[in-house]
Formats: sequence, structure tokens, C-alpha cells
Amino acid sequence: MRLTLSRFRTFPSSLFARMALILLAGLLAAQLASLWLQWGERATVVSQARGQNFAERMAETIRVLEADEPSRRGATAAALQSGDLRVTLIKDGQVSANPPRGQIQATLSARLGGEREIRSVAGGGGGGMQRMGPSSMQSRANAMRSFDVRLRDGQWVRISAIHEADTPTPALPNELIAQLLITLIMVITVVMIAVRQATKPLQQLANAADTLGSDLDAPPLAENGPTETRRAAQAFNRMQARIKRLIDERARALAAVSHDLRTPLTRLRLRAELVADERLREQMATDLDSMATMIDATLDYLRGLQDSEALRPIDMNALLQSLAEDAAVLGKSISVEGLALAPYSGRLSGLRRALQNLIDNAIKYGHGAQLRIEDAVDALRLVVEDEGPGIAPAELSRVCEPYYRPDASRSRATGGVGLGLSIVRDIALMHGGELLLANRPQGGLSATLILPRKN
Repeated sequence: MRLTLSRFRTFPSSLFARMALILLAGLLAAQLASLWLQWGERATVVSQARGQNFAERMAETIRVLEADEPSRRGATAAALQSGDLRVTLIKDGQVSANPPRGQIQATLSARLGGEREIRSVAGGGGGGMQRMGPSSMQSRANAMRSFDVRLRDGQWVRISAIHEADTPTPALPNELIAQLLITLIMVITVVMIAVRQATKPLQQLANAADTLGSDLDAPPLAENGPTETRRAAQAFNRMQARIKRLIDERARALAAVSHDLRTPLTRLRLRAELVADERLREQMATDLDSMATMIDATLDYLRGLQDSEALRPIDMNALLQSLAEDAAVLGKSISVEGLALAPYSGRLSGLRRALQNLIDNAIKYGHGAQLRIEDAVDALRLVVEDEGPGIAPAELSRVCEPYYRPDASRSRATGGVGLGLSIVRDIALMHGGELLLANRPQGGLSATLILPRKN
């Protein structure tokens, strides 16, 4: 099972790579099958041509011998011999008893204009091989094809020639191989272009979905291409419009409610000042302050969700240093370690608000903060650490939820309504990053703001 999973992971993950690999594999298999069939057809044609050539040579040899006088046939047979042909006059007692195989007799009859008695010599025969060495003679005999043919006047002659059908089929011509390679390259190019065109809309849809997570005002997806692509783009654009309309309506409604609450709150403050009971007056003022704090935090949270600030290069070293200096003015100790290697392209006010929230939390619950910059090619990490009580492990996954507050160590008595970390998380998501919270082994909380660097 482990081996199967390992092989599956090595398969390309992108749709383009998978489709291209499958099509190229099928194309290669088809090309190899075509080449194999062509090679088999070529071997058949070459074998037939060699058989016809062998029959033509035998027929020509028989014509020459029959045209010569019997007394001179020995010299003529010797003159007809060559490196790959042996002609020997034999007696009746040396004639083979094996009938010929194949179409050799019919072919010779057609070439000679009449039938001739033919015998096939088993083992290729050995007549006329006296002048060859033993090893050459043996190897040549294995490749020889011999027939005993009876001439018109009754004389038998043994004709032995190289059996070319046993030799390898000649290699394919270089021109044919070059044509096959050019064809293969052209088809591969067309396949790659076709796969790219087929998967491009999906890539555009994925990019649009990623952009939608951080920018609801992103331009709609182009509604072009095949019917299925257009329908997917139209559905995505409708979804984007509905989400944007819903967020805008929710923001307007909550902002209006929060704004309208300020007027009665102000009247209640004035009326509270007229209460004679000092203790009751202080309690009412405290409640009114809590309500005002909740309203301000809600508006701040909504502003974070609706942030449409343009991206710009930000000097993170200068930003963190300015936040540390602001805290020092208030008498809070903050240290900054590490350096950002290059400016980060982001939303300045949003990142300032996120870092300020993390620093405020560290000061409230840990009485101080240590800032650390960890820069890399793929992402910029901003770490804010404190030495406070930390957060219960069971609560770490929930503290970023809006209005959620954990145990008494981080209660409303310390200020806030539970939106600080929610704002930080939303700002991180707006930049395509994330917020990671972890308790430090030596005590305290570590909050890491991960901001990806997009090439």
C-alpha cells in the first residue's frame, strides 16, 4: 500500500501535466505501433523481393547452361560461380530426394516458359565450397539455399546461393526516420498547445478564486471560450457579485446601526451625569464606556473587511521600528530583531493595524513584546512574542473568531471585545497569508503573521 501511495504522489499534480502526459503516452504508443507495423510490412516486402531475385538468378543460370553444349557445361558452370553463387554439375546418384517447398517450382516454370524437375537440398548443400576455409565454409553453408534442377537434356545441376531471406532486414532509411521525428515533434507541439488551451480557463478560474478571497472588487472573469467555460465564468461572476453585495449590505447595516447608537449613548452620558447616586453614576458610565468600546471595535472590524487600500511597497523594517518607538513613548519595552531583505508589497494601513493589535495584546497580557522578522524568498514572517500566561491549547483554534473570548486570563476586564485577533487574521487572509498562534515553551504566546511574497 505504501508503495502504491508513493507511486501516486510521483504522478504530476497539475491538470495540464496529467493531460499532456496521458496524450503524449498515447501518441508515443501509437507511433511505436505504427513503426512496428511498418517494419513488419517492410520485412515482408523485402523477403518477397529477395525470393524473386533468387528465382531470377536460378532461371538465368539454367538458361545459360541449357543454351551451352553438354561438353562445355563444366567450364560454363565454373564461369557462372561467384562469391554468393555456386553452380555444380551432379550425377543422378547425387540428386536430393526432397521435393521443393514454397512457390519456387511455379516461379521457375513461369520464368523459363516450361516446367523443370526440381529437388530441394537439405542443409543448404555443400557442392562447390572446396576453395573456402572450414569456418567460412560452415557459416556460409548455414546461410546457403540449394536446389537440384534437371535440365531439358536430363543433366542435373545443383545451384546454391546465399539465402538472403535469413539475413536481417535493412534498417529504415534516414530520410524516413527524419520524417517520423518531424511528424512526432509537430504532433507533440499541437498536443501541448491544445492541452494548454483546454486547461487555461481552469487556471484563470483558480486565479480568480484566489483573488476573490483577498479582493472582492477584483474585475470579473472574462466570459469567452467554449460553452462550458463561458457558463463556469458566468456562474463565478454571479457568485462574486452576490458575495460582494452581501458583504456591502451587511457592512452598511451594521455601520448604520453602530452609528445610530452613538446618539442615544451620548444622551445617556448626559443623563447619567444628573444621577445623584455617585456609585450608580459610575456604574452607568462604565457600562456606557463598554458599549462605546464595542461599537468602535465593530466599526474597526468592518473597516478591516472592507479595506480597499491599494497595494504598495512597504519598508517593514521602518514600520516595525516606528511601532516600537510609539510603544516606547508610552513607556512600554519592545525589542525588534532581524531585518526584512526587501520591501513587501501590501496594504500599509491594514498591516499597521494588524501589527498594532498583536503588539497591544502582547503588552496587555504579557507586559511587553519582542518583535522578530524572518524573511525568505517565499514569505515574510513577522513574529510577536510575549511572556504572559499564554492561551489554553484548546482555545488556540477559536480565539480568532469574532467576539470570542477565552478564559479569565484574557477577559473583558483587560479591555477589548474579542475582535483584535479576528482583524489580524482577516488582514493576513487579505494578503494571501495566515496568522499562527502557539504557546512558547518558556511561557507566553507567540503570534506569527505569515505574508507570502508573490513573484
